Formats: sequence, structure tokens, C-alpha cells
Amino acid sequence: MNYFIGSLLLLCTLLGCSDPFVAQAQKRYVLSEERVLDGKLSHDGEWAALVMEGPSVNIWDVRSKKGVFSLAKEALPTTIRTFLFNKQHRLIIVAGSNVLQLWDINTGNLEGTLNVSGFDELARITTLQLSLDARLVGIGMTDGSVTLFNRKNKQARRIVPHTSNVTHIHFLPDNIGVLSAAHDGYVKAWTMDEGNTLYSVRYPSRISTLSVARTGNDMFVSDSLKTQQVLNVSNGKLSKQLDYMSRFKWFRHALFLSGSPYLLTSSPKSELTVWHMSSGKEVLSWHIEAESMGTTLFDMIELSSGRLVTLNSEAVVEHWHTDELLFLGTQ
Repeated sequence: MNYFIGSLLLLCTLLGCSDPFVAQAQKRYVLSEERVLDGKLSHDGEWAALVMEGPSVNIWDVRSKKGVFSLAKEALPTTIRTFLFNKQHRLIIVAGSNVLQLWDINTGNLEGTLNVSGFDELARITTLQLSLDARLVGIGMTDGSVTLFNRKNKQARRIVPHTSNVTHIHFLPDNIGVLSAAHDGYVKAWTMDEGNTLYSVRYPSRISTLSVARTGNDMFVSDSLKTQQVLNVSNGKLSKQLDYMSRFKWFRHALFLSGSPYLLTSSPKSELTVWHMSSGKEVLSWHIEAESMGTTLFDMIELSSGRLVTLNSEAVVEHWHTDELLFLGTQ
């Protein structure tokens, strides 16, 4: 019997386990009982920004579970399509259908607004990204265009790298190139001055995830059908591919765990999975806090090696020790 169990555990480790491991969060904070539409964590995990019905945008101190401040409801767009929260640069960017608002966290005041349009008059904002120095704001649109807005000189430039909804934008550290992904199934690298394509990678279906490692060398790309790959950022060439037995699997978020050979992904709902990058095999899977079938992971960050923080759609923040989970889950 012991030999049989040991063989099963070895097989599970090598091939990946389909049943999620029952994990216990180290810390758990419930920030609100109201319905949450969207949420972001600060880089240090100390604050969380929540979009509530109304709409309203509220900043919470995670540990004290108290509100820090709220943006003026009467000034916000009627519908918030997406938003960006950057505590380091004391900035919140809120996007309506075609308007961008830049709020100063220090004062809680509206710093400025920008009307954004695509080449299609019906185009709407889909995603936002901030450059590393916070100088540029990347604004993705439903028509496949990307507007680059310079916060210093107030100039905007429109590039059209895609043909449908832009889902992800990432500024490369060279301050020259940009990565983008869209529902047209393409991941593209292009120059921010003229929009010249550096390389282009085509996937079978719309791109659901694009995440770049802190080292800047690798990026993880998942389409919404069954293709999940790690590519070289500099040239777009295939480096590794995830390998699993499920017929279809796609992910909403992904995070390269620093100082380790592991990649962490989230399902469309509440499941987290750790993958070993050498083999592409699943190592461990578990669920975040979920009070209902509709619970969704909004954001996840790594504070340091082995320390993970997650935020879900029920305004629950959880702290995890990934090193301990990996040890327990593979015993």
C-alpha cells in the first residue's frame, strides 16, 4: 500500500495534479462587504484600490482594513471600463469609454483628463499601462489601436498594431519598444516612435494573458483556447511550452516567481497553479478564498521570493508562502 501511494505521489509530481491542493492562507483580510467590480494591489501589498458600484473608487489600507481615501464620485466617468493604480508614483488612472482621468494620490485631486479616440469612431478603451518611469500611459482600444500619452508634454500619439480589442500593453525597459497583445491572436513588439513592427507572433485564438518576468528576458503568453508558451522578449522566439493533460485550459493572470524556476498562473476564476519552467509540468494547484462560484482573482503580486499576495472579487486579500505550499503540496 505504501509503495502504491508513493508511486501515485511521484506520478503526481512528475505529471501534475488535476485536483487542487487544499491550502491555507497565512493571512486573510476582508476589506468590504460591498460588491466589487475591479481591484488592484499596490506594489508593496499595503494598499488595495477597489472599484465599487456607483461607480466609486476607494483606496484601502490592507492591514488595518480601513479606507485611506475615495475619489470624488461626482467627477468619475459614468462607467469605469478599466483603471490603473500605481502607489509608487502616487497615481490612479481611471478610464471611461473614451475619457482618461489622472488622479493624484497625494491630494486626491483630479490631475487632468484626456479624451481618447481610435481610428474607428466607435472604439472604446480596453486596457491601460504605465511606463516604468511613469512618463507614458499606454491606452488600448477596441479597434486595435494604442494611444501613447506623454504626461509631461501632454502629447498623444496613436499606433495601430492590431485589428481588434487590445488586451495587454507592456513597455520595454529600453524606452524604445512596446509589447502588445489583442483579441486578434497576435503578440507584437513595436517601436513607440513610429509603430514599426519588431516581431509578431500569431496564436489560434484571442490572447488572455501576457506577463513579462522581472528580469525582462521572458514573457508568458496564453491564448483563450489551449496554447500557453514562454517566449524570448527580445525576439519573440519560443522558449518553453506548458504541458498538461486537460484538453482546454486558459489563464487570466500569470506571474514569474523570482529566484525560482516556477511560473504561477490563475484560472478565469479562483484556481492558482504553479508550473515548473524546465518541464512545463504542473507542480501544484490550489484555490484562493471563494464564497461563490463567481469569485474571481483580480490581482496578485509577489512581495519577495516565496511571498505572494492575492486580491479577489469579494475584496478578500490573502497572503501565501509559496515555498511552504510547494513543500507541503508535493509531499
